Amino acid sequence: MIRVSDIAEKLKLSRVTVSAILNDRYRKLGISEKTAARVRDCAQELGYLPNQNALSMKSGRSMTIGMLSSSLGEEWGAKILVGALSAIQNCPYSLRIEAVHGAAEERVALERLLGSRIEGLFCCNINPDPETDEFFKLATGRYEVAVASTNCSFSFPHVRVETDNSAAVRALVEHLFELGHRRIAHIGGDQISEASRERSEAFLQSVEFFKLNPVECPVQFSNWQSEQARALARELLNQANPPTAIVCANDALAACMLQVAHELKLKVPEALSIVGMTNERVSRLTVPQITTVSIPEEEIGRAAMLALIKSIDSKQAEGNQGIDRHACSIVVRGSSAAALKQL
Repeated sequence: MIRVSDIAEKLKLSRVTVSAILNDRYRKLGISEKTAARVRDCAQELGYLPNQNALSMKSGRSMTIGMLSSSLGEEWGAKILVGALSAIQNCPYSLRIEAVHGAAEERVALERLLGSRIEGLFCCNINPDPETDEFFKLATGRYEVAVASTNCSFSFPHVRVETDNSAAVRALVEHLFELGHRRIAHIGGDQISEASRERSEAFLQSVEFFKLNPVECPVQFSNWQSEQARALARELLNQANPPTAIVCANDALAACMLQVAHELKLKVPEALSIVGMTNERVSRLTVPQITTVSIPEEEIGRAAMLALIKSIDSKQAEGNQGIDRHACSIVVRGSSAAALKQL
């Protein structure tokens, strides 16, 4: 491990001089830019890395950000993390990550993070019950921890960076409407998570906007479970007047709809159009490939982390500035086509 003393010895300088340069305090001591450049070049050549523990002791700060996520195993959740890591890599902060599932794990993990003196908290897909929500509010407030989130349903003010779910669903319904579909069903996730709630509400708003018959445009919830989604699809498609198109809350659910259509010998897209959301890998592996919406998860993760760092550095809570919504783009593939004309 390369130390300050190694750089000082090689350049025949004092440890005080080298330390001042590496900690950006050399100007106050009258050290020249030429000497500073020599030290920085030598540090890079030798592969010097600053001791974060020592820096924390000097500053009295942990320089640590905590992250809680219940979606690290999901493709979209992993992309959120990649974006957050890209934002933090050129900053003096380190990131401590906790994977959680359910209220009990969320509370314990938050207590662990607070015990390590985090300065900020980034949450992904945390949708607490009222009691846990109050716990997060009181705990982060007591320790003056800045909070940012995506796809969370916290009730207290904090930095929020989200997908524009409403515009995304509206674009999908408009796409199907222009193809002549009038009986359009929605297979949602659950009634708890923020993304699922926003998508189902946006679907109902789109039904109203395009003056579709609500009776012919049902909303069903799968709880993100494949078997439940397939059961709902069978129920919908075996009706006397089944939907001619289905809007799904994500691509995995859309893939389930394709499976049931194949099982019932319904041709997609000739007899049934199916669209999803998130543009995950599964949408490109099905036959036909799934029409979907591309969501910039990495961009969202990066933006949320940068906003959180800004909030920490300014020592100001930025919870009342509204939601930073990131636009999505529709990706038209082979699973959607013109509706069959009714005789």
